[in-house]
Amino acid sequence: MKLSSGWEQAVYVLLILGRLPEQSVIKSNSLAERLSVSPSYLSKIMKSLVNEGLVKSSLGKKGGFTLAKPLSDISFYDVFLAIEGRGKIFASQQLLINFLGTEGNKAKKCSVTEALDNIESTLVTTLSAVHLDKVAQQTSENYSLKDLDHWIQEHLS
Repeated sequence: MKLSSGWEQAVYVLLILGRLPEQSVIKSNSLAERLSVSPSYLSKIMKSLVNEGLVKSSLGKKGGFTLAKPLSDISFYDVFLAIEGRGKIFASQQLLINFLGTEGNKAKKCSVTEALDNIESTLVTTLSAVHLDKVAQQTSENYSLKDLDHWIQEHLS
């Protein structure tokens, strides 16, 4: 399994939005410029984040994006759901029957599917345990964010 590049972009967008002053918004194109990513792809990511209720958008000349809820209420799994979708991470193709051939009619329990279900459960638990406020705090402890904060002030809508 590989997370899409959109997942990482979404995390950094949310971290930037978490640094916006109260009642402020920022445009998607500015975010794309800051992260050096495709504006059209980031626009799709923003739509997904809005649809999932993580980000609010406002229209118009002074429009843009802001967080819909605090970073403490957003986990890596929430971002995963917004970007990667809500289906099963590992969807079995039910190949056990074909694998067994003439014995396929006796298939009951698939060890491969069972293992993947356990892996998925562990992954969901792990992603759910990481909240963006902790990531933001660790980032602030490890780096000076003066340049980012200055950039944000210059790009508020």
